[in-house]
This record gives sequence, structure tokens and C-alpha cells, in this order.
Amino acid sequence: MNGNIPPNAIEFEKLVIGTCLIDSKGLQETEKVLSDNLEVFYDPRNREIYRAICWLKSKNNPVDIMTVINQLQKTNALQDAGGDHYIINLTMGVSSSAHIEYHCRIVFEKYISRQIIEAGSKMVQMAFKDGLDVFELLDYTTKETSKIQAYLSGQKPIQSFADVQKEFIEYIHSKNIDGVPIPFKKLHEENQGWQSSDLIIIAARPAMGKTALALELGKHAAINDYPIHFFSLEMANLQLHKRIISNELGISANRIRKKKLNDSDMQKIFNSGNLEKIPFYYDDSIFVWEEIKSRARHVANEKKTKMIIIDYLQLISTKGKMSTIDRVSFVSRELKMLAKELKIPIIALSQLSREVEKRPNKKPQLSDIRESGAIEQDADIIIFPYRPEYYGIDKWEEEEDFETDTKCKALLITAKNRHCGESDLVVGWNPDYQKFHDLNTYNISEEHEYKLPIVDPNLAF
Repeated sequence: MNGNIPPNAIEFEKLVIGTCLIDSKGLQETEKVLSDNLEVFYDPRNREIYRAICWLKSKNNPVDIMTVINQLQKTNALQDAGGDHYIINLTMGVSSSAHIEYHCRIVFEKYISRQIIEAGSKMVQMAFKDGLDVFELLDYTTKETSKIQAYLSGQKPIQSFADVQKEFIEYIHSKNIDGVPIPFKKLHEENQGWQSSDLIIIAARPAMGKTALALELGKHAAINDYPIHFFSLEMANLQLHKRIISNELGISANRIRKKKLNDSDMQKIFNSGNLEKIPFYYDDSIFVWEEIKSRARHVANEKKTKMIIIDYLQLISTKGKMSTIDRVSFVSRELKMLAKELKIPIIALSQLSREVEKRPNKKPQLSDIRESGAIEQDADIIIFPYRPEYYGIDKWEEEEDFETDTKCKALLITAKNRHCGESDLVVGWNPDYQKFHDLNTYNISEEHEYKLPIVDPNLAF
């Protein structure tokens, strides 16, 4: 290694070990990332301590400062571990396990860097040997590269059938449905809410109501106390807020835009203090994927985000130069991986190509998803909001058999669903409030009338 100190993060190693010694939850998170791999730790003292921790955990024994010291004494490894004074000091700078996963990943990344350096050095030495068969060198190179890839995929330990069966039994016994609630009854029952780790794509041509649908989904979840992080790459925060106020309070979007509010409107706004408490977080300031991912992780940790919404996918840029198709494919895959990492659903809006406009009925299909077939592959659920009335089509197609005209109605086409198959759902569309709603269960004037105590509107400002 030419005299250079190998990559390491000793201070973070100390934090990880210290957290394991005082917090069982921190130990569980550490196991998820580092498993029982002792070589992850650069400092040999930390390796010995972690060896003792793993042994105690494997025997279902409690893990704390005293049990670890006792185990090290039994194996005559206490001095190799720095002594009891070093072990006690490890816990001094630890206040909580809040950032333990982040600390573990830094330690793990340094370990991977050391593995790459070691493998690369060995390859160079072999390449300089006279008489070495080049195919033997290539075989060694392939094996070492595969080994490093295995380290990366091994951050989460594999599970046996019995492990997953136990998890399944716990799921069956649980009375709670963990999905994020959906405001459309049929869609909610089909999916049992938006499920963790799912990537949901809402795709449509302009003016079909993608953003309105996304806001309705996000607002409904937030009102039910599911924190929502809404990334808007197209509209400003205030523009989105106007839409929510319009469709939640029953105030015409046109009157809000023109600031022609009547006394009733002012009274509704003045008495909407309950809306201020909903956990809905706007974010219109970043557009680069690497920054979006970092912000999403930070907000998820701080606000306990239950769902992320991104409007819209094709506007996300990357730091590296890529073609449009490669960029969209990359972001699509990254969104799915982020959903799995954070264990929450992510809804991403997407544009459709102009091929839709060439059809007589203007009805979208999967092949219309703009710029990348990777979106179709990565998504767990794909929904097309479709409003035939916009195209001057006043009757549903015969095969739809919805019996009524298309006025103030929309079709939510679930074109892909890994969980329960394809489906169609007719919903209402209110253009005055830019709001989708269930049919026969919604009256915007009645819904908001009961919320309005008698207050002098002149006090609003």
C-alpha cells in the first residue's frame, strides 16, 4: 500500500461499538448493516469487542458493558480489546442510536475500500509475474470482483424459510394494516393502502390532473397523521398550497388565483387552523437526484416520513452526464431502491408520450410511458388518470359499461399492480376545486359547511 494508511473510520467504529453496548435497538440496526463480519472494523480492539458482542447475541445473552467484559475475560481477549477502561470509554460519547445506521454505513464503506485496495494490489503483483497465464489472472480478477459484490449485497443477512415464516405469522396475527391510507375506497381495499417499499407511478398527459391526484393522495394521508414529503420540481410550494386550500376548504381555485374571495371564503380560511397541524412537508428547492435522495433520508429521519411524492420524474437531473433515456432509467431504479431503503412507499409522477393523442379514444397504455421502459419494469403500481371529457369525448366506451356520461368524471386505470392485478375505477372530478373524489360519497359544499363557526371575516387579517 506504498506506506499509505488504509481507509478507515476509527472514530465512527467507536461510536458503533459504544452504541451496541448501551442500546439494544442500536445493536439490531448494526446487525442489519454489518452482520457478524468482524473484518469491517479496522481497529483490532474493536474487532475483539464486536466478536464478543456477536457471540453473546448468538446465545441470546444480554449485551452490555459488564457482559462483554466478562466474555472477553473468559476468552483471555480482554487485553487485546484494549482493557476494561477502553471499553467503558467507548460509551461515554454516545447519547442515542438515532444515527447508528449512518455510522455503520461509513464504517462499512471504508471496509469495502480496503478490500478493493487489497484485491487490486494482489492483481498487480500477479500481473508482474513471469509465466503467469493471463486467463488465470482474469479468473482471479473475476472472483475478487464477485467477492466484493457479495460483501455489498451481504449488508443485510440472508433469511431462511423459517425466519420469513416467523415474520409471516406475526403479520397474520397483527390486526393493523400498515399501508398508507388511500382516499378512494375501492383502491384502498384492493391495495390495503400504499405498501412500504413500493414504487407507485402516476402517469398521464398534461391537463389530466397528475398533480391534483398526487396532492389528494398526499393530503389524505397527512390528515390521517401519515407524514408526507412532497418534492415539487415543477410548481412552487405556494402554488401547491393554494390547490390544497381550494379543494379542502371548498373555495374556487379561480377565486383564490384572482384574490376575489367573498366573506364565506375568508371565514373558511380564518377557521382552518386545524389544517396547519397536518404533517405535510413541501420541498421545491432541489432538482438533482443525489440531493433529493440525501434530503429524503434526512427528512425521513427527522419527520418520520411515511410516504414521499415526487412531481415529476422526468425533471430530475443527475450530477453525471447521461442521455435522457439513461438518466430516467437511472432515476427510476434509484427511486425503487430508496423506497426499499426507507421502507416507505414512493409516488412519482411521470409524463406520457404523444402517442396517446394519436388514438381515437386518447386512452393511455404502458408503452406510452415517456423516455424509458425501465419505469414500467421498476414500478410496483402504475396508475393512469384519464379524463375523456377533456378530449371532448362525452360517452364512455361501450366496453367500459359505466352507463353514464363522462362529464366531471375520470377513470383511474391501474395498468400494473404486482399485488392484485389490473383494475379500473371511475371517480369524480371537480374542476372548480381541482379535486378527484369518490362518486356518490362526496359533496364538497356539505363536507366543509359544518366546519364553519360564525366568525367575523374582517378579523381574518
